[in-house]
Amino acid sequence: MEGGPFLSGDVQKEFRRFVEIVLHTDGGERKLENRNFQKERFGTVALPYYVLLDPTGEKVYWEGGGVYGASDFAEILRKAGE
Repeated sequence: MEGGPFLSGDVQKEFRRFVEIVLHTDGGERKLENRNFQKERFGTVALPYYVLLDPTGEKVYWEGGGVYGASDFAEILRKAGE
């Protein structure tokens, strides 16, 4: 997603309304700590896993294992940001 749909102009436009946080659970020196956090906080270690939170930390959208085209992902961001 980072090398394809996330680069789309429509997705980038929608991303401007969000704070993006990337939690790497499949590599890096903190992968096990990150994986444990993801499991505790969201109940899954699915890859990829997308979650959109409102300002209070409540989930407004989540999807484990999904891979999307740019237009589909931009629409998810549009709806979640309403």
